[in-house]
Amino acid sequence: MNNQHLDYRSDNANYQTMENELYLKDYVIILRIHLKKIIIIFLIALSLGVYSTFSKIPKYRASATIMVTQKPGSQSLQSFGNSDNNVQIINNKILLLKSRGLLESVVKDYWDSNRRNNMFLFNTRKFFPKGQAIRTLLKEIFTLGLYDAEKFKETKVLDGFYKEEIGQKYAKVLQRNLSVGRKGGTNMIWINYESENADEARRIVNTIVRRFEQKDKEWTNKYAINSISFLDSLVNIQEKKIENAENKKMEFMLEHDLFSMEANSDVIISQINDYEMKLYDIETEISIQQKQMDVLKSKFSKQELNLTSSLMDNINIQLSSLRNEVGRIESQIALNSGIYGDTHGSVIALNEKHSLIKEEINKKASLLIEKGITTNDPLLMRNDQISQILALENSMMALKLNKDQNEKMLDLFKNKLNSIPETNIIMERMNREDEILNEHYLQLVNTLETTKMNNVIEKGDVQIVDLAKKPSRPFTPNHQKDIIIFCFFGLGIAIVIVFLIEFIDNTIKTIDEIEKYDKSVIGVIPAIGKISSRGIISRYLESKSFTVLGGEKGIKRKIITRDNPKSPISESYRGLRTNILLTNTKDIKSILVSSAGPGEGKTTTVANLAITFANLGRKTLLVDTDLRRPVIHSVFNVKREPGVTNYLSGQTDDYHSLVKPSEIENLSLLTSGLIPPNPSEMLGSKKMSQFIKKLESDWDMILFDSPPLVAVTDATMISKEIDSIILVIKAGQTDKKAFHHTMANLKNIEAPLDGIVMNAVTSKSNYGSYYYYYYHQYYHYYSSHDNESDA
Repeated sequence: MNNQHLDYRSDNANYQTMENELYLKDYVIILRIHLKKIIIIFLIALSLGVYSTFSKIPKYRASATIMVTQKPGSQSLQSFGNSDNNVQIINNKILLLKSRGLLESVVKDYWDSNRRNNMFLFNTRKFFPKGQAIRTLLKEIFTLGLYDAEKFKETKVLDGFYKEEIGQKYAKVLQRNLSVGRKGGTNMIWINYESENADEARRIVNTIVRRFEQKDKEWTNKYAINSISFLDSLVNIQEKKIENAENKKMEFMLEHDLFSMEANSDVIISQINDYEMKLYDIETEISIQQKQMDVLKSKFSKQELNLTSSLMDNINIQLSSLRNEVGRIESQIALNSGIYGDTHGSVIALNEKHSLIKEEINKKASLLIEKGITTNDPLLMRNDQISQILALENSMMALKLNKDQNEKMLDLFKNKLNSIPETNIIMERMNREDEILNEHYLQLVNTLETTKMNNVIEKGDVQIVDLAKKPSRPFTPNHQKDIIIFCFFGLGIAIVIVFLIEFIDNTIKTIDEIEKYDKSVIGVIPAIGKISSRGIISRYLESKSFTVLGGEKGIKRKIITRDNPKSPISESYRGLRTNILLTNTKDIKSILVSSAGPGEGKTTTVANLAITFANLGRKTLLVDTDLRRPVIHSVFNVKREPGVTNYLSGQTDDYHSLVKPSEIENLSLLTSGLIPPNPSEMLGSKKMSQFIKKLESDWDMILFDSPPLVAVTDATMISKEIDSIILVIKAGQTDKKAFHHTMANLKNIEAPLDGIVMNAVTSKSNYGSYYYYYYHQYYHYYSSHDNESDA
C-alpha cells in the first residue's frame, strides 16, 4: 500500500514536469489551434485603430523664425562704459516670447477682432471628423437614443468687452500650445504654435511674432531716448569745460609770456600728463556709469529695487574675492607699465590674466543671476537690466581700484617736479587739460549722433526672418503610425488571450500531449459532426438513420461501421482494429474499452470496434460491464435483461442463454442485465474471473464496455483478467489531470494498457490538418465511386 502511494506521488511529480515542458512546436500548435480567435481580435483591434485615428482631432503646427541682433547705438551707454555683452540675451528673448504679458496682448487683439466667435482658441469653433453621420448613428444606438447630436454641434458665442481675467485665462491656452527654442548655437529663435485649424495656427504665431517685434522696438527705443538725453547733457557740460579751460590758458600765457618749457622736465611732465589723463578718463567713466545705473534703477518699482538690492548684495559677496584679484592685478599692471612700458613681457602676461579673470566674473555673474531669478519671480522681465547693473558695478569697482593706483603714481612723479619752475608746470598742465577735454568731447558727440540716428530708424533687437505659412497637413494624428501600433497591440492582446485560454483550458487537445506518457496512439477517430460537405453527413442524414441512446441525456451515437462501412470514419475503426492486432505479439482474446471520464466516446468506440472484428469473420462477443449506466442494449435495440448481473448473482448458470444475437454477422451481445447495488464487488468477484475465462473459450474475440476509470473502480476490478485495455479520450474534453490519474492507477495495478484512442479529432488537433486532408480525399473518392455505380 505504501509503495503504491509512493508511486502515485512520483507520477504526480512527473505530471507537473510534463505540464511545464513546452517546446517551440507546442507554441506553434497553440497559435494554429486559436488562429481564428487571433484573426478576430486582430481585426477588432485594427477596426478600433482605424476608427480611433480617424476620429482624433488633427493638430496643425505653424512655425516662424526671428533673429536677435544688437541695434547699433541702442547699447551706447553700456558700450561707452566698456561693459561686456550679456550672454543671456537670447535666453531672455525666449522667456519674453512666452511671457504672460505678451500673450495677453495677443489675446486682446483677437478678442477685439471679428474672429472671436470662430476660433479654437476661445472654444467657439468645433471639429467634425470624417464619417460624423455614422458616428452619430452609432452613439445614438449605444446610448439608446440619449445622445443629442444637435447639442454636440452647438458652439458658444462670446460677447462683452475684454477683461484682465479673459487675458489671463486664454494666455494659458496659448502657453500650452506655444513652443519656443534656439536653433543650434545661432542667434536664431524658432516659434511654433499648434492648433486644430491650420490657418488659425498660422495667424496666431505670426501675431505673436509681430507683437514681440513691436514690444522689442518699444523697449529698445525707450532706452535709447534716455541715452540721448543723458549724452546731450554731458556734451553741454564738456563744452563749458573746454571753454573755461581755453580762457584760463590764454590769460596765463599772456600774464607770464610762456611759450616753451625746459627740456629736462619733458619726460616727467609727460608721465604726469599720462596719469592725469588716465585719472580723468577713470573719473569720467565712473560718473557715466553711475548715471547709467541711476537710469536703469529708475525703471524699477520699489519692490523690484528691494529684490534687486538683495540679489546684488548676494552676488557681490560671492564675487568679492575675484574683484579684489582684478584690482590687485590692475595695480600691478599700472606699476610695471610705468617702469618697463606696455610692451614688456610681465605687463602682457598680467593683461592676459586680467582678461581671463574678468571673463570668469561675467560668466559667474550671469549664472548667479539666472539661479537667483525663478520663473515666477517679478524680476524675470528685468533680467537684462539686472545683468547690466551688475556689469556696471564690476566695472566701477575695477575703475576705483585703478584710480587709487594711478593717484599713487601721480604723486610719485609730482614730487620729481619740485625743481621745475612752477610757471612751466602750470602751462603744461593747461595744455594737457585741453587735450583731455577735446578728446572726450569728440567721443561724446560721436556717440550722441549715432544714438540719435538709430532712434530715428526705430529698429529693435529682433528681426523677423520667416513668417509662418499655412501648414499643408496636420502633424498629428499619424494615421499610418497609429494603425500599425493598434495592429501590434491587437496581435499582442490576441496572443496573450490565446495563451491565457490555454493556461485555463486543462483538456487534452493534441496527440503530443498523450505521447509524453510514452504510450502510443493506436487510433485517431475524427469528429463526425465537423464534416459539412455534401457526402457522409448529408447523405447519411438523408438515407440513413442513427441510434439515439435513451441513457446519457439523448446523446447521439452513430454506428458508422454498420450504417456506412465505406466511409473514412469506418476506415479509422478498421485501422484501430489492425493496430490492436499488430501491437500485440501474443494472441489476444479479450479487450476492455474504457475512458477517463464520461461522454468521451468509449461506448461508440467499443461498438464500432466489435463490428470490425466481426467483419473479419471472427466470432465476436460484445459484453456490457458498465453496470451503472449501461447503453449497449440501446445501441443495438435489444432488451437489457437478462444479462451479466443475472449470471453473477447466481440466477442462472447457463450464460449461453443470456447471449443475444445482433443483425451483424459473427457479432453477439451480452447486455448488463438488472443494475445491481454493488457493481464493484460483483465485477471483482472470483465468479467474474471464471466467467471471463469461460467466455474466452467460446468466442474468438470478446470486447468489454466498462465505466469511466476516474469515477469508479469497476474497470480496474477486472483489468487483470483482460488481455488488453484500450483507453479512449476525447480531444478538447478529457481533463489532463483526470487522464494522468487514470494512467497512474493503471500503472500501479500493472494493467495491460496497449494504447490510446483519440476520439473526436478536429483540424485543430495535432496532425489534424494532415489527417483531415486525406480524410476528405478518401471520402470524396468513394463518394464519387458510389455515385457512378448508382448511375
